[in-house]
Amino acid sequence: MATIVGIDIGGTTVKLALVRTGERHEILAPSRIDTGARDPGPQICGRIADAVRQMLKDTGETAVGVGVGCPGLINNRTGVVVASANLPTFKNFQLAGELQKQLGLPVGIHNDAKAACLGEFLFGASKGVRNMVLLTLGTGVGGGVITGGRLLTGVDNAATELGHVKVEYGDEAPLCSCGTRGCIEAFVGIKGIARITAEAVATGAPTSLTPDHMTTKDVGLAAQAGDPLAQGVFTTVGYYLGRGIAHFIEIFNPEKVVLAGGVSRATPLMMPGIRRSMEKYCSFPATRDRAEVVATSLPDDINVLGAAAVYLNAHPEAERA
Repeated sequence: MATIVGIDIGGTTVKLALVRTGERHEILAPSRIDTGARDPGPQICGRIADAVRQMLKDTGETAVGVGVGCPGLINNRTGVVVASANLPTFKNFQLAGELQKQLGLPVGIHNDAKAACLGEFLFGASKGVRNMVLLTLGTGVGGGVITGGRLLTGVDNAATELGHVKVEYGDEAPLCSCGTRGCIEAFVGIKGIARITAEAVATGAPTSLTPDHMTTKDVGLAAQAGDPLAQGVFTTVGYYLGRGIAHFIEIFNPEKVVLAGGVSRATPLMMPGIRRSMEKYCSFPATRDRAEVVATSLPDDINVLGAAAVYLNAHPEAERA
């Protein structure tokens, strides 16, 4: 067994934990700190290093290495954050090198969605699955793909930007945060769900939702309570998500499509729409029917487990340490 530091850096919060690996993984001393995203990169890393040292002191553990998940375009080979919209001071920042200098431990980094995919692959219910797609559903939509037991990265580690696959076309398609139109994220990200909800409420259909209470959580609670308009919102969201999943099934032929992130808690509400799209848009019933669409088995821990998995993916020998 080995103990690895898992660090998930978000635009608002940094989540940290020690992850003891083995047949059954164990999460030790989970904590979180404010990111302070506009502070200089070395200063952010200093706060993270202080938190890691405190965790190690409190537990008496010795870590073999550090894994980091970070939003943005990440060069995992050089350890550089090329660009991150949520972390403006990290532009062309040597994140792995700075953390290694401050902690004295080897560091591996990856894009946060790819890290989550590795976490599900190595620690989740998808352990042992050799071909899978993972989608992180939250403010935005990210993705990762395991094919033949290996993470798909592309030449710039920018492959599998699945949230920006187009599921609607034309000048009237909704605008996405990336600046183009019709992306999955424009329908399934939090802003997309809010827009679909507002459009449904504007029709005047009966609903318990009010203009002051139309967050994704509000819509989810209303749908679970039987509100037909709220249920219809998630069917529509699922339908567009299912269009994207149909593309991924045709391209990657996965055994599983795993939904993670905050919106994944609404997976049962989205499944009718997802199934309708898969029936309509998947070309081959055999590959469609073998692809199981499920919510992650690690809803609360996938971020830090994914970060730890980044280190294990780069240093598989650490598992035997």
